[in-house]
Amino acid sequence: MPTRPLPATVGDDTERKKIINRLRRLEGQVRGLQSMVESRAACEQVLTQVMACKSALSQVAMHVIGHAMKSCLVDETLRDRGELIGAAFDVYLHYRELSDEAFAAPNTTPATPEKLLLRLKELEGQLCDVQDVITAPSDCESALLGLTRASSTLNDISLTILGHAMQDCLIDECATSRDAVIDQAIQVFLRYSSCVR
Repeated sequence: MPTRPLPATVGDDTERKKIINRLRRLEGQVRGLQSMVESRAACEQVLTQVMACKSALSQVAMHVIGHAMKSCLVDETLRDRGELIGAAFDVYLHYRELSDEAFAAPNTTPATPEKLLLRLKELEGQLCDVQDVITAPSDCESALLGLTRASSTLNDISLTILGHAMQDCLIDECATSRDAVIDQAIQVFLRYSSCVR
């Protein structure tokens, strides 16, 4: 999907500032998650923070998609309501395709706390990169691809944390039968479903 560069200013730049503020808040959440991992906080607290980060990133992504639609991804000459809705839907589907590719092969190999902290720092850097793309005139696709990379990294992190939490504290150590372990695993997946996808 060819894109035009993001203009230096879009409208009154209010939307761009909102996106930057959301990205900065998300960076703070990621730093909080780093602190929780370093201090070995309770599994459920860490997973709650992971879900909050994933939700926040999803919200940022929707704002960036909307900003990109207005700025460069939806043809400026379209005026018909139906055509505009169709074009907006196409952009959304394109982003979802990028996102689906990012989630295709998660890297969920067991990680030491040190490696997990490195991944969290990597995520923090990716969020800074997206801020830079949003701040400077660049093409819309770069912003969306940056978010896709951040989504993929956060997905890997969340699945790794969930896997460790299941081993360490979410599955009862007394559960030794196959059915008991699977039943508890299903309950964990239901409770923390946003970590799984």
